[in-house]
Amino acid sequence: MSDAALGLDWRLRERRSQRRKSGWQTSGGVVVDVASGRLLLVRSRRELKEGKSGWTWPKGLIDSGEGPIYAAIREIAEESGVIAEPVAHLGVLLTRHAQRHYFLLTKIRQNAQSDGETLEVRWVLPSEAESLLDRKRDHEVLRLARVRLKRLERLRPRDVFPMSDDD
Repeated sequence: MSDAALGLDWRLRERRSQRRKSGWQTSGGVVVDVASGRLLLVRSRRELKEGKSGWTWPKGLIDSGEGPIYAAIREIAEESGVIAEPVAHLGVLLTRHAQRHYFLLTKIRQNAQSDGETLEVRWVLPSEAESLLDRKRDHEVLRLARVRLKRLERLRPRDVFPMSDDD
């Protein structure tokens, strides 16, 4: 697939969520603020209860009849107060109990409110995200996002889309 077609392929194949025989499906993603090159992290009560730092990507369960893309947009808005637009599909990670869909999104705007699940919302550089994230799967999502961002960066002027930690 060419770089120019990055955004189209996965949108055309969006299907309604199908129930797995066991476990659940979640959807969420990595939101980038194009102006600053920072990534969105949320500090979650659930992650904190599991003995982790609490920092993760915004994500949540896919509602019945909802597709993964729309679930990601909704969950990000609910957990962080950020309205975001999907630009690329990062992948699906399978865990013992869940199928997790991840997307790369760009920030459109940020509202002040988020749900009660979220303790804190933070915009960080990719290197900061690496040090804050606890879970192996979150680090894999960061790796996938960095690869995709490098591809997209070639399509935009550097001053509009700075993504290195040196900026």
